[in-house]
Amino acid sequence: METIFFDTHTHFPDESSAEEREVLWREACQAGVPHLLLAGTSLEDVPRYLEFAGVHPGIYTSVGIHPECCGEFSGSSEQLALLRRWCGMPGVVAIGEVGMDTHYAHTTLEQQEECLRGMLSLAVELSLPVVLHCREAFRQCFPIVSEMLPESHPLQVHSFADGPREMEQWLTRNAFFSYNGMVTFKKAENIRETLRMTPLDRLLLETDSPYLTPVPYRGTPNASRNIPLIARRVAEERGLSLEEVAEITTRNARRLFRL
Repeated sequence: METIFFDTHTHFPDESSAEEREVLWREACQAGVPHLLLAGTSLEDVPRYLEFAGVHPGIYTSVGIHPECCGEFSGSSEQLALLRRWCGMPGVVAIGEVGMDTHYAHTTLEQQEECLRGMLSLAVELSLPVVLHCREAFRQCFPIVSEMLPESHPLQVHSFADGPREMEQWLTRNAFFSYNGMVTFKKAENIRETLRMTPLDRLLLETDSPYLTPVPYRGTPNASRNIPLIARRVAEERGLSLEEVAEITTRNARRLFRL
């Protein structure tokens, strides 16, 4: 069984050059990670991702505004028209990264909610899956998602770090759960606990690079080439082979993003 991986949530460093992005892509391919989802976070990075996805087979992107950037979301007809146009471009497979975050105070919860509602409305209108950011904000985020999205609407709860109760509720919303380098962290047993509970048909891999670098490379920038390290720990926790994890998670990613 060939080990082909899909990094379902990654970012290029903001300061990276076109040449550096090409190197990151080549290194990912050499590591067996030819499929990437570049998660859009702002009106600034989405155009760069669209350009890259448009000329690289196996690269996909999502269009959205991160809760830390939602101060730039006006909800104007011009802005919504721009987002719709982007969503029709080659390689776009989802709305995201959108959601809520109470860990940082860069934006107010009111701003985050307004932006999230706008992004979810767009996802329903365009019938696109949602890439959801929900950091220490389940209480705020889940009711909005439940109100705005039909139960069958597919979504990815990226960098999942909540508990079994939250997972059970997300599973009523057709959710997939992606795990990253945190599964390798010494003090992250809570994440490994929910990893062991995740239905295999809902399991995804991600790096969230350049953040959350797995052991043994913590302290250095993360990159998609590290997906096999994450997959090995997932395999250990689930009693699977590395090849099985690759096959299961890549199949799930293709189903989620309708590829």
